[in-house]
Amino acid sequence: MRTNNQVAIYCSFKEKKRFFYILVKRNEDRGGFWQPITGGEEDVDKGDLIKTVIREIKEELGIDIPRKQIIKLPYSFKFSDKEGVEKTENCFGVTLFLRQKKDICLSEEHTAMIYSANPEYLKSMLAFKENQTGLEKFVEWASSTRKKYED
Repeated sequence: MRTNNQVAIYCSFKEKKRFFYILVKRNEDRGGFWQPITGGEEDVDKGDLIKTVIREIKEELGIDIPRKQIIKLPYSFKFSDKEGVEKTENCFGVTLFLRQKKDICLSEEHTAMIYSANPEYLKSMLAFKENQTGLEKFVEWASSTRKKYED
């Protein structure tokens, strides 16, 4: 069963000393728009949103990530779902290693993936202002930690 906690997961990878940021496109049945990886906390996560992030990355990208690759971004927001239920979207960042990026296999929930080193271009593709702000926060974090992730 889902709770009212949601996660938005902004993913990147570093290649040739540049960060590339990843967006996925939801299938038409789910709106057909570009977004970060998203999902809802479930009972199995037992109140641990990091578990939610790990599970959603596995479900939507088909890859395993350890806790140490996840950072909690200093940003969250509230929204109402299509049934009018208020939810809180908690934003996280994940920097993938190249071997993980190469293993990505999109779920049926998505029809495409795009990555770019130009976050302004990606921001222009995002349907919701809150997701644009989340991407900005992730880019700020990535810019401050560039040396940590080597090719």
